[in-house]
Amino acid sequence: MQRRLKSPFLYLLIWMGLSVAMIPDAHSAWLRDGVAISPNATNYRPFILSDGAGGSIVAWYGGSGSDIFAQRLLADGSTAPGWPTAGPLAVCDATGLQEQPVMVSDLAGGALIFWQDARNGSNYDIFGQHIGSAGEVFGNGAANWVAGGISIAGAAGNQYIPAAVSDGAGGAILVWQDGRVTGNYDIYAQRVDGDGNRLWALAGLPVCVATNNQINPTIVADGAGGAFITWQDYRKGSEYDIYAQHVDASGGVVAGRWITNGLGICTATNSQFYPTLAVDGAGGAFVAWQDFRSGTDNHIFAQRVSGGGDLPANWPADGTPVCQAQYSQYYPVVVGDGAGGAFIAWQDYRTGVTNHIFAQHLTSQNVGLVSDGVPVSLAINGQFSPQITSDGQHGAFITWYDSRSGSTNDIYVQRLDDQGRLNPTWDANGLPVCLATNTQQFPVVTAGSPGSAILTWQDLRSGGATTAAIFAAQAVTTPVLAVGADVVSEAALSVPRPNPSRGMARVQLSLAHASFVRAEVLDLSGRRVATLASETFPAGTHSLSWDGSLTGEGRAAPGVYLVHVKWAGFETTRRIVRLR
Repeated sequence: MQRRLKSPFLYLLIWMGLSVAMIPDAHSAWLRDGVAISPNATNYRPFILSDGAGGSIVAWYGGSGSDIFAQRLLADGSTAPGWPTAGPLAVCDATGLQEQPVMVSDLAGGALIFWQDARNGSNYDIFGQHIGSAGEVFGNGAANWVAGGISIAGAAGNQYIPAAVSDGAGGAILVWQDGRVTGNYDIYAQRVDGDGNRLWALAGLPVCVATNNQINPTIVADGAGGAFITWQDYRKGSEYDIYAQHVDASGGVVAGRWITNGLGICTATNSQFYPTLAVDGAGGAFVAWQDFRSGTDNHIFAQRVSGGGDLPANWPADGTPVCQAQYSQYYPVVVGDGAGGAFIAWQDYRTGVTNHIFAQHLTSQNVGLVSDGVPVSLAINGQFSPQITSDGQHGAFITWYDSRSGSTNDIYVQRLDDQGRLNPTWDANGLPVCLATNTQQFPVVTAGSPGSAILTWQDLRSGGATTAAIFAAQAVTTPVLAVGADVVSEAALSVPRPNPSRGMARVQLSLAHASFVRAEVLDLSGRRVATLASETFPAGTHSLSWDGSLTGEGRAAPGVYLVHVKWAGFETTRRIVRLR
């Protein structure tokens, strides 16, 4: 191991941001590889919502009876006051299956939560419940809420795949796929206030009842008490198109070009799939989708539509190409940038070998960053199922599950700034959120305090699917220091260089204050194979080096290792690859 002190006046810190494994202060409850918020017992598909105070509320389904559970975490990762600490909050434990929870804020630190529910037999209905900021379940006679939740939609056939947004008044607008007409699915919606009153037609508002199937609805609030709704539509009878509707606070179709059963957003040849929505900050919305118009591969397209249903200047009919790279691109997600534009991320097979994550930033005038997007992660073996949220600073956080370790999946995150640039303080292929044993999958993300995000995921570290737990972690963007800074205002550990390496590899550790440092190299099982430092370092920048030598004697076999460094209340990990 070599160590040298560099002048604090001469460096430019380009480093990976402190990973979510760090403990930022003595009072933080965040842990390396995440905080467990459920027991190890068949817990699936978490949904996360900002609590409006830098923390989050997480909901999921699972347990022995497939019930609905929730937990609230403060910004420091601790359980919010009033919420159970011995286990999660049971929102609904009715008979039958309860699945796919979604939430919206009640604007008072709590949430309205909705899910698909088979308590009444083999068909699913939509139920809902109100949970307060202190973990109270309003099923004790408060307003219309009852224990186990109230029925929101209970028509014949199946009602499922709910999606919901806040109505801006403490209630919610929700939409679902509805099978009350035998042989076809339609799109229905309902508005529910904070007391559990259904404010539109009791049987639900028919958003689209055109011929054939309408499926996969999504929704975004319009900022005026109404909502934009989009879906995948088979009314042609031969291929799917993308349609949308704009409803006001009373459930009426908004004036303009909007018409009964929706407006065609893209009716191009062949099929379009999986639409998703974001507001444009000007009363309209962005729609993104997966598009097969080429007839050979799927690509990503988008459209911007005004509040009245018009296409703004520079936005062509049937959408603008976001990515038409070689081979196929799948599963777009979109979020507004808060400045009139939008970020779009997707799963990308352009290499023809495996999937990676790419993204694009579009301005309100339909100007993109670069043709076919920027790489968010190009790591080996594949990255899947991207999810996105605003960073509160006109940028975006993107998370996914990642197979770069080879045999299991881990959770990673990346940030793009307001210019669509990758966070220079993080590795170009993403920041590891969870590298625990076995597989972690299906992450979702919400904005925390400005510049931070909170993630949650389904975690199999304790074994197989029957021991699946829900974990959560925080990702924080730490500012990069400029050349000539007099002091190091944040502790930082750089990415290893070179990486991969056959010889000596180094990481740079920068300290604002003198601190005891312990730096180790671990194999993927967590076993220490080498010690790089175990001493007190002064403030400044230090080089930690590893040439592949093992503790005692011998050389490390080719493979993936972890450089794990702890100092002054922090810990973080960098991945390093040794070549033969």
